[in-house]
Amino acid sequence: MLRVFILFAENVHTPDSDISDAYCSAVFAGVKKRTKVIKNSVNPVWNEGFEWDLKGIPLDQSSELLVVVKDHETMGRNRFLGEAKIPLQEVLATPSLSASFNAPLLDAKQQPTG
Repeated sequence: MLRVFILFAENVHTPDSDISDAYCSAVFAGVKKRTKVIKNSVNPVWNEGFEWDLKGIPLDQSSELLVVVKDHETMGRNRFLGEAKIPLQEVLATPSLSASFNAPLLDAKQQPTG
């Protein structure tokens, strides 16, 4: 079982410097999980946990978690705000099989958003 906790983001702005209605998606092995939308916040706090059943297959050195933050739009497409790819090899290296990550978001050009 892979357990992931999405806690918060800081200084999340839309490309036009507007305040966002942010949500976060986490994708592992092609399976996406999504947080609730936090309205009108540049510092959204989600505090949500997700689980993926590994079906007995262990993580390997190439395993990664993709975290994507988007601005929820009531009309039209949700806007991409940033993403982070988190290598899970650090989890494998710890005896407790537990790790904490502070992942900076990258924009569509893979440049830091903040």
